[in-house]
Amino acid sequence: MKLLLFADLHLDTRFPSAGPARRQALRDTLGRIVDLAQESNVDAVLCAGDLYEHDRCSPSTASFLQSTFDCSLPVFLAPGNDDWYGPQSVYQQVDWTPNVHVFSSESLTPVELADGVTLWGAAHVGPGPARDFLDGFSVNRAGVNLALGHGSAPDDVAITGLDHAFLGHVHTPEHAVRYTFPGNPDPLTPGETGERGAVLCTVHDDGTVSREVFDVSASRSLGLLAEHSEAFPLVDVDSVAAERTVRGQFVRDVLADPSLDTALRGRVLATGLRALEER
Repeated sequence: MKLLLFADLHLDTRFPSAGPARRQALRDTLGRIVDLAQESNVDAVLCAGDLYEHDRCSPSTASFLQSTFDCSLPVFLAPGNDDWYGPQSVYQQVDWTPNVHVFSSESLTPVELADGVTLWGAAHVGPGPARDFLDGFSVNRAGVNLALGHGSAPDDVAITGLDHAFLGHVHTPEHAVRYTFPGNPDPLTPGETGERGAVLCTVHDDGTVSREVFDVSASRSLGLLAEHSEAFPLVDVDSVAAERTVRGQFVRDVLADPSLDTALRGRVLATGLRALEER
């Protein structure tokens, strides 16, 4: 069985600079994840929480999520502490297509992925710190048992009877025998380290998991990350777009152009801003 895991995308998060471009890049990253899942012919897509920022999530983001997950694959979402499940959350407001399953209980609840393979998932149902959803849990099913959730004490996985846990909240990737933290697929702050991305997980018959990491970061393609500052300086695109100048109008036009994909938009912005410097 093949599963594509990601976590901690944080759609609609606030950035100190290049805000609109960075937030669009996060959406593009999710599109890449779903495309990768379909191309890889996985059995399901798993999100281990903090898909979006609850306090900043816009109606357009809700519509974007609904349309993006309207695909040919099962999608399992385990709400985290920043995108917690509640009456006003996107998880309850969106009319999801039948392929999308949102875990809604604080306790781990089971879903059968295939004959002999069970996925246990849990949700945060209010704001607050990430919690250990494995506390007091023990498997009561035969076969391969997997868990999906946001935050836990990963060393406890073995004593629960779970074969593997797919976890969010920790942004530094960690691939252990019994658990996987994929890290955030699109870096959110300077200096984040580790091989992060979407993780293609192959679950074997004995419950062991082998993994392959795919770089899906649209921000990297756009040149908005610190390690690419020479290619595209981290100018405050928000401020530039607000200027009543030639370059301000240029940035507004580029950001609003629906014909530009992420990579091309980045190249156009980089080239144009250099040419229009101080104008």
